[in-house]
Amino acid sequence: MASQYRYSRGSFRSSVITALGLTAIVSFLVWLFVRMMVFTHPYWITGVSAAIFFSFCSAAMIWRYMRNDVILAVRPDGLYDARHTSQAVPWDAIKDLRLLRAENEFQLDVFLWPATTDHQAIRKAYSPAARPAFSIDLAPLDAGVETIVEALSQHKQVTLERV
Repeated sequence: MASQYRYSRGSFRSSVITALGLTAIVSFLVWLFVRMMVFTHPYWITGVSAAIFFSFCSAAMIWRYMRNDVILAVRPDGLYDARHTSQAVPWDAIKDLRLLRAENEFQLDVFLWPATTDHQAIRKAYSPAARPAFSIDLAPLDAGVETIVEALSQHKQVTLERV
């Protein structure tokens, strides 16, 4: 059985508010610059730049939220994250799952087994300084961290690291 997680309403609202705040700041700076340069239509230029900035900031996030897509899925065949892969990563390909905690923020680092027979690459993959294949931000999802870790633990061990 798959555990599926979507964006939560609360984190979506806070992300949109952040994008609106950044858009307001950029719009004010554009308006100041346009007024200093004495352009003929400062409000049109400011409005267009604000719309472009806001769309670059949040278009993908709003699109995913409105479509109500599954963002993270813990399935029997593997781990799926729509933000990083188009297919589920098989459990056999995952070497390690590490949950990083910095105060109240949680991030899941996914380490994969090397897909090469090169001995130097394999040694590098086993080094403590190895980099994760991708990281999953758990904050914007509609389930708690404990629920997600419990679903993951049924397939792979998750280690907790404090940053």
